[in-house]
Amino acid sequence: MDEDPAGDAPSNVQAQSGWQAVIDDMAVTADEYRDRGWTALELHPGDCVLVDSEIRTGIDVVLPGPEYEDLESLIEDCTFADVDVFRAPGDSMIYLLIVEKDLDSKTAVLAPAYYDAGSGQAKFEAIRSDGELRLFCRRLNDEYVEFVHDDVEPFLPSPLQDE
Repeated sequence: MDEDPAGDAPSNVQAQSGWQAVIDDMAVTADEYRDRGWTALELHPGDCVLVDSEIRTGIDVVLPGPEYEDLESLIEDCTFADVDVFRAPGDSMIYLLIVEKDLDSKTAVLAPAYYDAGSGQAKFEAIRSDGELRLFCRRLNDEYVEFVHDDVEPFLPSPLQDE
């Protein structure tokens, strides 16, 4: 892999193109919601990871401060009880577009995410065993907004893909 002239870390072109496709899909999907009269907040995480720890289990996305503040103010008046998950497996990455929806207020929060499908069978089993997946949208200072989902399968690779 080539390093860039500035001396930054090598780039993973395939991962970047997969991520860019999710970001592009998010923009189109958000516009479709807006065209139907919904409020749609697009999030742009700086980092995503599948976590399984005593503190957090689920998908952790780190947001820029202004987007986190927009999310925080939006959730005060909404109850997000519905979700759509669009999953696109790559060679080693799982890309997600998670659309948290409040049907009553016609509000959608669109959160792209990704994680390494090889990040460990144990994490997938722990999440399936818990029967719950949490999406943590957080700032660097560890404040977070949490979305809880009882149907974990849309977020995870199929069991055959876990191996």
